[in-house]
Amino acid sequence: MRIEDLSRLLETHGADPARWPPARRAAALALLETSAEARRRRAAAAAVDALLRESLPEPDAETLARMRDRLARAIARAPLPEAPRRGPPVLRWLRPLVPAGCGALAALATCLLLMGLSSWPRGPAPEEVLGAPRLLAMMMESGE
Repeated sequence: MRIEDLSRLLETHGADPARWPPARRAAALALLETSAEARRRRAAAAAVDALLRESLPEPDAETLARMRDRLARAIARAPLPEAPRRGPPVLRWLRPLVPAGCGALAALATCLLLMGLSSWPRGPAPEEVLGAPRLLAMMMESGE
C-alpha cells in the first residue's frame, strides 16, 4: 500500500482501523508500522474524527424514536416501484390475462393438435395394400 492509498482510506473510513475494509486493513497497518508519514496522516485523521464527534450533539432517545416512527410511516405510505416494461405493447396488454387463461389456452392448443393429427391422411388402408401373396394370386387368376 502507498501513502496516497492510506490517505484515501483515512478520508473515506476515518482513523479507526476497525472501520477499514478487512481486505485493506493488514496492508494499512503494515504501512503504519514502517512509515512516519503514514503515522502522521493517521494522527491528523484521528484529530478530525475527534472534532467531528465533539461538534455533533448526542441525540436523545425520544428524538430518535420520533424519527424512526416518521420514517416507518413514510415508507409504509410510499408507492411500490413500477415494474420495468419489457416486450411489445401487445404482450404487455395481454399479460394480465395470462395467469387466468394459461391453462385453458394450453388445453385448447393440445386439443387442436390432436384433432389435426387424427384427421391427417395416413396412407392406404391395410386391405388396400397388395402384398406378395395377394399379387401372386391375382397373377395366377388372370393367367399370366
